[in-house]
Amino acid sequence: MADDDIQRNLQFGPFELSSRERVLRRDGAVLPLGSRALDILIYLAERPGEVIAKQELMDHVWSDVTVEEGSIRVHVAAIRKALGDGQCGNRYIANIKGRGYSFVGTVVPLTGSTESRNDKFRHQGRPPARPRRMIGRDSVLSEVRDNLREERFVTLLGPGGIGKTTIAVAVGHAIAEEFGGEVYFVDLASLADPDLLVRAIGTSLGLVLKSNEASLDLVDLIRSRKLLIILDNCEHVIQAAASIAEQLFQGAGQVHLLATSRELLRAEGEHCYRVDPLDFPLAESEQTADAVTRYPAAQLFVERVAARGSDFVLTDREAPFVADMCRRLDGVPLAIELAAGPVAALGIRGTVARLESRLELLKRGHRTAVPRHQTLKATLDWSYDLLSGVERIVFRRIARFVEHFSLEGARHVAGEQGSDDGEIFDAIAGLVEKSLIATRLDQGEPQYRLLNTTRAYALGKLEEHGEFDPISLRHAEYVIQQLEAQKEMLSALPRAERVAAYSWQLSNVRSVLEWSFGSHGNDEIATRLAAASTQLFMELSLLIEWRGWAEQAIARLGDQHKNSRHEMEACEGSNPHVRSASSRALDVALMQQDLAREFRLLSGLFMYSSWTTDIHRALDIAARSQKVALKTQDPDDMARAESMLGAANHLAGNHLVAQRHFEAGLRHSASGSRLRAGQCMFHYTTLLLVGMARSLLYRGVLDQSLDYARLAIEEGEEFGHPATLCRSLILILPVYLALDDWQRSEQYIAQLTDLSAAHSLKPYRAIATGLRGRWLLLQNNIRDGIPLLKRASEELEAQRHEMLNMDFVCDLGAGLGASGQHEEALTLVVKALDVQKRGGKFLNVPALMRVKGLILASRSAEDYPEAERSLLSSIEWARRQFATLFELKAATDLAELLLKQGRVPEAYKHLGAALDRMPGGIVSPTHERALQILNRLQSGTKALG
Repeated sequence: MADDDIQRNLQFGPFELSSRERVLRRDGAVLPLGSRALDILIYLAERPGEVIAKQELMDHVWSDVTVEEGSIRVHVAAIRKALGDGQCGNRYIANIKGRGYSFVGTVVPLTGSTESRNDKFRHQGRPPARPRRMIGRDSVLSEVRDNLREERFVTLLGPGGIGKTTIAVAVGHAIAEEFGGEVYFVDLASLADPDLLVRAIGTSLGLVLKSNEASLDLVDLIRSRKLLIILDNCEHVIQAAASIAEQLFQGAGQVHLLATSRELLRAEGEHCYRVDPLDFPLAESEQTADAVTRYPAAQLFVERVAARGSDFVLTDREAPFVADMCRRLDGVPLAIELAAGPVAALGIRGTVARLESRLELLKRGHRTAVPRHQTLKATLDWSYDLLSGVERIVFRRIARFVEHFSLEGARHVAGEQGSDDGEIFDAIAGLVEKSLIATRLDQGEPQYRLLNTTRAYALGKLEEHGEFDPISLRHAEYVIQQLEAQKEMLSALPRAERVAAYSWQLSNVRSVLEWSFGSHGNDEIATRLAAASTQLFMELSLLIEWRGWAEQAIARLGDQHKNSRHEMEACEGSNPHVRSASSRALDVALMQQDLAREFRLLSGLFMYSSWTTDIHRALDIAARSQKVALKTQDPDDMARAESMLGAANHLAGNHLVAQRHFEAGLRHSASGSRLRAGQCMFHYTTLLLVGMARSLLYRGVLDQSLDYARLAIEEGEEFGHPATLCRSLILILPVYLALDDWQRSEQYIAQLTDLSAAHSLKPYRAIATGLRGRWLLLQNNIRDGIPLLKRASEELEAQRHEMLNMDFVCDLGAGLGASGQHEEALTLVVKALDVQKRGGKFLNVPALMRVKGLILASRSAEDYPEAERSLLSSIEWARRQFATLFELKAATDLAELLLKQGRVPEAYKHLGAALDRMPGGIVSPTHERALQILNRLQSGTKALG
């Protein structure tokens, strides 16, 4: 060791370590520790924060002897016992798994050591030790160092806990050699009297200032010296700090100044460097352990957890929770370090969950930290105490905003009736200057935001002052006003811009909904907001979330507001309570002769009826909608009414009638407004194209069906509404499955899966699962297909989506029958047939009768007569519906059954008649299978002849 290293005295916690005397003391008493253990402790403590490899330690301590690795473990255990390592939360030596050991306590060199002037600060300034490895601050360190050299006076600006002091100390160490060790650190945090600031600087420099003009005396004494003065924590003595900094800058040309503050000094020569939070993983970024730990915020968290618990290794399973935590803490280093503390007791997930309770987990910091940094609350108390009275009021009231807010929003929520808006605006400006509010420009207009930890603190202050509910009411009223006022304006924008605008408001809307539906909320506000936010949730494809809020709104209304306009707006959906409210609201719309409202409510009721099995009601509602549309003479209303009539007739099995309505709807759509079309829950032009594809599929016109299917997907993708595109994919996939286009079908199933997951479209996720099962089943993979179909069917039944579920009943029945589970298959199909016929939804009756016949035919020869009757019934139902493709499928199955019994002429007659009715065009796999059977039948007929 070099001489200057041997004679170092170090302090950490209550301990003092003297490398010259080779002793460890606690509160002045010498602790017994062996020679080798002392060597290890000194070597680690002199390099705090570094990970020292075990081999390096062995080479240092046992340089002339070969020892086993276990020897280190024995001596480290002795050191930990002496230090009480791990007791009461104290940690000094961490075992970094697979790498070595690290001293993780905070080390302070003691005054009087003989360390090199060029390596460390002057001790008169009681400088902190060189910081442990700084994470994510390399570029900051370099930029500040360069700015300091060029400009001489730099202020590090940022909120509490952002790491200003750490950066300042690191810069001082990095640049100390250039100043010949003349680097002085002045901590102003404990300075209560601004008049004593100049003398505090003098004391730090080892000077005695006796003159009444202490600032002039200081400038004269150091005028010719080249030195760096670090003024730490200037905000509470900002005027005095600005004054002396300016005098030093003007009068001492070789003196460099580095200040840290939560607001600018605004002194001559000052150059601001704003310290930003550490980068953290975004919600949409990759969430593996490797990807997450590329971000400095996550690196810091992992390092601090490892320092407290030596066996911690971040896994892919925990990585998303760490990413979430770093986002919630906005990348603020102090908040992240404090959050690392409870992990040993609560685990990663438990710590993230407890972060919901605002600052409760951020109360235990390092015992050796300065008091204002020992808890995050103390850091924010420090800032709050420096605010003016008006700034404190505005600060706590704007906490009701989640994410960004405008100056107008702050005025509405924080101001009092008749108050001076100028006071509010000045307070906002002051909070920005004091680094309590972050800002950004959005289309030239400033937007403001409280960091999440700062907002949690401010909300606590709001509750302390008994203002939480009154200010929440103001916030709610403002959010509703914004939604109602901008509705028409946003409707004229392109969809991408509408989505961006609504996304920006989503957090505040959710916050207001949660409060207004809570125990201290307001029924009128709750229902107004549920109505006003309908379009927002529709545009963002958050249909399931919206339905939940709408149901709560209807439950709140009860029988009190039967004539409420908001009830009329909040009741589209597929819940029976919503349907009941919609019916009441329709009566109100009729009484008020509000055609637009009546048409919109009919659309919502139609959706409910069509998603269940009440097709008779759906047909009636569609017909009423057409009558209203004829009164409004609006092409968009006509197109929507025709789409409803087409969909209802399609579900009823009237395919020719359905096709005529879809064609009429497309004609009206061509002359309507694409902007208005986009304001519906589903884009009706896309659904008209889907309806055409479906009707033509059932009729067997497969080439035209395929053309419309392609157009529907193109239109849905261009429109960019996830729910509409999902619905289109669901309804056109049978076209591709009918053509055995496995590759395209798999592509669309994957797209549906991703879209429904990304936008929380729960029913569509279940349907994607079922379609995957059908895709497998059609390729004879019964083993893997059946579980998927069962899961999809159960989920859709639980969500009351009978219409969406019925297709999978046919597939599941066929699969169960093919796997020998005849009784379960028959029970399933018979029950479905009963539901279909009672509800008037005859669309799937031909398919269900066909599946019933196949199940019976596969069960035993004794069931052949009943199987034949079921297949004949299927043919009859399909013929009645003009569902030619399905008639051909059933006729082919019947022909095979009759062929088994040697009844060749009968089989030939049924199959030939079905083939004759098939239109020309694409030859589908169904057509090819029928022709193969026909060839066999023709051979059999000749043989019989």
